[in-house]
Order: sequence, then C-alpha cells, then structure tokens
Amino acid sequence: MDQPDRAHMVEIELKARIADRKAVEAQLASFMRFAGDIDKRDEYWEVSGWNPLAPAAFRFRVRAEPARTTITFKEKTFDGDIEINRESEFSVDNEAVFRKFMEKLEARFVYTKRKIGTRWESAEGLVAEVVEVEPLGLFLEVECVCEQLDSEALDEAKCRLYEVIDRCGIPRVNLEPRPYSQMLGY
Repeated sequence: MDQPDRAHMVEIELKARIADRKAVEAQLASFMRFAGDIDKRDEYWEVSGWNPLAPAAFRFRVRAEPARTTITFKEKTFDGDIEINRESEFSVDNEAVFRKFMEKLEARFVYTKRKIGTRWESAEGLVAEVVEVEPLGLFLEVECVCEQLDSEALDEAKCRLYEVIDRCGIPRVNLEPRPYSQMLGY
C-alpha cells in the first residue's frame, strides 16, 4: 500500500479550468516534482438512512486506481473557490467482498466519474493534478491535507493554493467553485 489509510483528515482544495495541459505541466515542473500518471475511476453510491429524520442519504465513493481501491466519505463545505473536505478514507483489499457488503446495505449507484492525468508534489506537501474529466474538460486541481483546521491554517492553505494557480499563469476567473458532482448534474 503506497499511502497509509487516512481517517478524519481535512483536505483543502481548489480547481481551475485550463486550456493548455503542456503549458501548465511545464510550469508545475519548475517548482514541483512529477509523481506519475493517474487514472482514477470513481463510482458514487448512496445508502438510504434508516433514520426518517435524517435529511439525506449517506453517499460514499469507491475509487479504483491501477494499484488499489479506496473508499471515501466526506463532509464538504465551501469558502469561495475553496472546497474544504473532512474526509474519512480506507483501502479495500477485496473489492468483490466489499461489493457484496454494499449489496447487503442496499447501496444505490448514483454516478461515475473518471480522471486521467498527471500528479505533481511539492516539498511543502502540496499536491497538484492536471486531469481530464469527461465530459467536463481539463482542470488543474491543487490540494493540501491538514490534520486540524483552524482559521490560521485555512488562511495559510488558501495562500499556498492560490500561489500554485498564479505560478501556473492561470487567471483567477478560471477557478471553478462547483464540485464535479454538481457540474455533472448529480
């Protein structure tokens, strides 16, 4: 397993639409390390709540990558262009058994999304991905992960994320505040 399981991490991220993949990757190469190609196949599922007073169903993601399968559920909030996710995530060793578990829970398939592109990492812990999301187009996603989040940490993270966008020469008007689910109509 390449990365340890993460529980209750806070992921702070933003994304911007891009037109020229090669130009953005060239800029990233000037201050980040190329960490490889990515191919993320995401399925979103939901389980109806047993509590009739609950406002909505519980939604989770099954992410299949070439070397692993990861389950993630999130609590999302937004601060302008910035998305703040309180995530819980774990790896699955046996996807077939997990799918049987989902069947027992009567999980309902919602939608799928695929991201293909490249991953870049900074010495300071930032991650950037240049991805194509069909049918939405090309994006630069930039994120940092924190264990705790207070206003000072959030302000620092926002500055670091905007700095990457600026260094790549992407105008702020290209920032996309909507999550992919909303852009895809889910």
